[in-house]
Amino acid sequence: MTSVEVERRVAQPRTAAHDANPVLEARAAGGTTFEDLASDVASPETAARAQEAGDLAIEYLGVADALAKRFRCPGHDPDDLRQVARLGLIKAANRYRQDQGHGFVPYAVPTITGELKRYLRDQSWVVRPPRGIQELRLKVNALRPRLAQHLGHEPSTRELSAELALPVEDVAEAQIADASMVADPIEHADASEDPVERRLNVVVAEEEPGYERVESMQALADALVGASAEDYELLHLRFVKELTQDEIARELGVSQMQVSRLLRRLLGRLRRRMAA
Repeated sequence: MTSVEVERRVAQPRTAAHDANPVLEARAAGGTTFEDLASDVASPETAARAQEAGDLAIEYLGVADALAKRFRCPGHDPDDLRQVARLGLIKAANRYRQDQGHGFVPYAVPTITGELKRYLRDQSWVVRPPRGIQELRLKVNALRPRLAQHLGHEPSTRELSAELALPVEDVAEAQIADASMVADPIEHADASEDPVERRLNVVVAEEEPGYERVESMQALADALVGASAEDYELLHLRFVKELTQDEIARELGVSQMQVSRLLRRLLGRLRRRMAA
């Protein structure tokens, strides 16, 4: 079994049975545990090290999951973040040496958070801007809450640029870069008072069945030009009141065969006119 397969095995979500005894559960499911891996390697030292790393990874899965929750953000599946955190946990477990540190958790947390930050950095951009714009975006986002508290209102692009001593265009570009992190839906939005921050107002197109109904009714009205009062009454009884042919026949005092013939003739004429 390769190291990648081992990482995937450990990174899978835990069930209640795993929490009770993950090693026994993996054996019952026919999977490979770190004990199995340890038995396959030649060196006793390597086998012991693999076993130790496996025990650490299983014991501290909760730490990885807790760190993954801290990094939740729009556009990213929480399960993906949890998997990344668990892979970082495995890397930390493989590299950790008990005789050289002060505890596994202080060693593992920077490794796991580093993996999460790299994942978000590399996977968050729908359109990746230049590095300078990315760094300026971070500065703007860090400055905005402090400046808002000082001014008593949400700072405009010009106020941010004045505080950073940078051109307005650069700050505006850094703010626009936020939209490249996650694809935003195109929707109607109120325009900002700041012309630099003004967003394009777009109404999303959607299917409206009313237009098709209006078109059909207009086509039907054109097809009914020249129809007699009897034709209108027959259509009203059949398609508005939804009477059967027998009921229409009793209503009009004629036979059902006459109603059928009249309807067939009338509908055929309407279809030809509407098709034309």
